[in-house]
Amino acid sequence: MMMAFMATGLVAYAGEKSDTTVIENAKKVTIISSDTEQRIKVRGKEGNSTYFYENSIVLKDSAYSKKVKIVDTEVEDWDFDLGFGIPIATNVPSGMSFAPFKSYEWILGLRYKYTPKKALQSYSVGLWCNWRKYTLDTDKMFGKDANNVIGLYDYPANASDKRSGIYVFGLSVPLLFTQKFGRKSDFKFTLGPVVNFNLYGRIKNGYTIGDDEIELNTKGVEYRPVTIDIMGMLQYKGIGLYCKYSPMSVLKKDMGPEFRSISVGIFL
Repeated sequence: MMMAFMATGLVAYAGEKSDTTVIENAKKVTIISSDTEQRIKVRGKEGNSTYFYENSIVLKDSAYSKKVKIVDTEVEDWDFDLGFGIPIATNVPSGMSFAPFKSYEWILGLRYKYTPKKALQSYSVGLWCNWRKYTLDTDKMFGKDANNVIGLYDYPANASDKRSGIYVFGLSVPLLFTQKFGRKSDFKFTLGPVVNFNLYGRIKNGYTIGDDEIELNTKGVEYRPVTIDIMGMLQYKGIGLYCKYSPMSVLKKDMGPEFRSISVGIFL
C-alpha cells in the first residue's frame, strides 16, 4: 500500500510546478500518515522558536491535492555579545599623544532582541561590561596633584620601559536598531546609542630602574560617571565590525586632559 502511495505521489508531483522548502535545524518534526492523507508539521527552526510549517497531501480521485501553511510570528531572543576594539583618542590637548595599539576596549554582556512579525528590523536592549584603557605615547606619565587634577609628570631619572595609562570600567546599556539587507541575506547593519555608567577608574604607571620593575596604581580618577556613545556595526553571519564614537570627554571638565575617542574593532 505504501509503495502504491509513493508511486502515485511521484506521478502527481511530476505534473505540478516544482517547489522546495528548506527548514534548517528544525526543533520538532511530526509526520502523520494514513491511507488517504499525509501531513508534515514543523515547529520551530534556527533563529525562530515560534516558526510553524504545515504541509498536507490528500489522495483524491487518484491525484494529490497539496495544502501548505506557513505562519511567521514575532521573535524574541537573547544574544551573547563579545567585542574587542582599539580606542583612538581624539581632540587630544597639545603636547599629549596616545598609542592606539597599546590601548584596548573589551565588551562582554547579554542583549534582549525583539523582531516584529514578518519584519527585517529588530530592536534590542542589553547590559554590557566595558573595560577601556588609554595608553600614553609620550615620555611623560599620568599623575594627580593635591586637588585630584590629572596631569603629565616626568618619570624618575634613569627610568626605562616606560608605560602609563588610564583605565575605566563601567556598565553599558545598548539601545540598538538592526536592519537585515534581505529575508535570506546574512548581512545586517546595527545602529544606536550606548549609555555608559562608569564605575571605576585608575591610573597605572610602570617603568624599570636598573633591575627593579616598578608599578604604581593611583585610584580616585575623576572620570565622568555617565557618558553616551553612538555605535554602528556591520555583521555577516554573526561576525561583525563595529565603530563607536564617544562625543563626551573621558575625564570630568577641569579635572584633567579632556579627550574623546573613537573605538573600532571586532564584534561577535
